[in-house]
Amino acid sequence: MSISVTVNGDTRTVAENSTVADIVSDVTGHSPDDDQVGVAVAHDSAVVPRSRWATTVLDEGAEIEIITAMQGG
Repeated sequence: MSISVTVNGDTRTVAENSTVADIVSDVTGHSPDDDQVGVAVAHDSAVVPRSRWATTVLDEGAEIEIITAMQGG
């Protein structure tokens, strides 16, 4: 079964019971356990601490914003 979520303004279909960690991995191509990944995530306008990414399950219609840090100025 699958659900629809919005990630950075784009609608995506993901597996039911997908987590924030799954989406971060899919979008960034990095393991969410990689402390070197400069990423912040908001789920329905609330910041999700990295410690809760693996346990925050997405529901139908969830809105996710993933912000990645970039080097430079």
